[in-house]
Amino acid sequence: MTTLNHVNLATSDVPALIHFFEAGFGFHIAVQRGNGNFAVLLNSDGFVLTLMYDKTATANPYPSTFHIGFLVSSADIVHEHHARLHAAGFNPPSPTILQRGGGKTFGFYCAAPGGIFVEISTLAD
Repeated sequence: MTTLNHVNLATSDVPALIHFFEAGFGFHIAVQRGNGNFAVLLNSDGFVLTLMYDKTATANPYPSTFHIGFLVSSADIVHEHHARLHAAGFNPPSPTILQRGGGKTFGFYCAAPGGIFVEISTLAD
């Protein structure tokens, strides 16, 4: 069996991205070093997310369709994530029905610090 071990994101702002994932998604720091330029974050499911400073990272270091997706079990949880991100000072757009070629989902895409794009959604009826 092959298991996805971690995802590493290169960013121009590791501390701001740590705050985004802690406040919006409940990640916590497992390891931090390099004067704040490297962090290993964990969530309650044990997923490992590493954040690494990259001095060459631009405002949009990834292709336009690149994003991280969180699939949650209900519209209420989508709204909870939206409220947490908003309370933490981020500006997420209001959740809506998302149609992208597959089944409908309800959620939103949010720009995170350091040029990362994040989707939070649930399957729509």
